[in-house]
Amino acid sequence: VPLVLKGEYPPDFEIRGEIVLPKAKFNEINKEREIAGEPLFANPRNTASGTLKMQDSRIVADRGLTSFLYGIYGVSGLYKGHFESVQNAGKWGFRVPKEDNRFISLVSGIQGVMDFITYWDIQRAELPFEIDGVVIKVDNYDIQEELGFTAKSPRWAIAYKFKTQQVETIVNSIDFQVGRTGAVTPVANLTPVNLGGTTVKRASLHNADQIEKLGLRIGDTVTVEKGGEIIPKIVGVKTEKRNPQAIPF
Repeated sequence: VPLVLKGEYPPDFEIRGEIVLPKAKFNEINKEREIAGEPLFANPRNTASGTLKMQDSRIVADRGLTSFLYGIYGVSGLYKGHFESVQNAGKWGFRVPKEDNRFISLVSGIQGVMDFITYWDIQRAELPFEIDGVVIKVDNYDIQEELGFTAKSPRWAIAYKFKTQQVETIVNSIDFQVGRTGAVTPVANLTPVNLGGTTVKRASLHNADQIEKLGLRIGDTVTVEKGGEIIPKIVGVKTEKRNPQAIPF
């Protein structure tokens, strides 16, 4: 986020966005923690959220967080719509989605929307950060105002979530983690597998009841997906592929 803005900009406006932790930086942090004998972080999203709550600004600065700002408010009299205002915010020095890398696109019909969704459904694994969908917005500010809001969200915007990806791998062992509240969570150690552009080695099992419900054994072939495209979880056991040597839990 720039400390000083560039060019000509409105005297008063509001800008919103998201803070993200790039996958490369997340892997680097976990590698350092592994060498130091510290527990590994589960995923970039939770790590970014936890980092923001830290009171030591030196650690926060060293984590390598970045941001994308994509919502500019209070400028409807200056620009016709969302797309134009985002492009201008980039000129002021903010890190915003750019049209040249297809992070944002202005389209005139449903086919353009579907083309954008299809493109990122395929390309999302190549992004340097994790996503679970795209947001579709009505561009024109006058139409946005006419459509208005519900009690919880705008009527002129909607999120499209990608279908959850699944892969198969093997459970090698199960560990137990004690959280800061004292809750004990079983975690499956997996044969590393690529899922949605990241290498998954561990997956939460939530509790002993979940293990019993799945009928999980050490050595089982399991189906893993990312809950909300973020947190890896085991959703099924391939009993037809069960090794006779699999150990009941």
